[in-house]
Amino acid sequence: MKKLITTVALIASLAGALVMGAAGPAAADAKGCTFYGYRNVGGWTVPAGSYCATVVGSGTRINGVQGEFYAQNLCNWDVTAEFFNNNWQYKRTFVSGRNYGCNYGSAWAPYIPVNSTIQALTGTSTGYMCSTLRVAGQRVTSVCHYIR
Repeated sequence: MKKLITTVALIASLAGALVMGAAGPAAADAKGCTFYGYRNVGGWTVPAGSYCATVVGSGTRINGVQGEFYAQNLCNWDVTAEFFNNNWQYKRTFVSGRNYGCNYGSAWAPYIPVNSTIQALTGTSTGYMCSTLRVAGQRVTSVCHYIR
């Protein structure tokens, strides 16, 4: 009988933990990175480097997007946060301020505030966000995240 009571109490506490754990949304910050080689973009020579993008949010809410890169000499750059629905249909773009100077080494792009849900941005309950590093307004590379 004691064993049965202990087993029932353990099952009840686990069920309670599952319910309590499901009550709040999980943190949804996600970071992805890509590496790229030397290339010519819009008449500019772009050095090889890496670009990372972090979606800052919780659940399907996107508070903002933070980009960072490492390149030996990157000039006249900005980053974007582009949103697509489940079928990869383009819906909306947010753009950071442009850096008209040059960065030597690593740099953080200006934080792009979004403050919306994926549903409001794309019309679907899940979707995609791609952040693009651009030089002179031309794409260098992108990092994409699936948001659900």
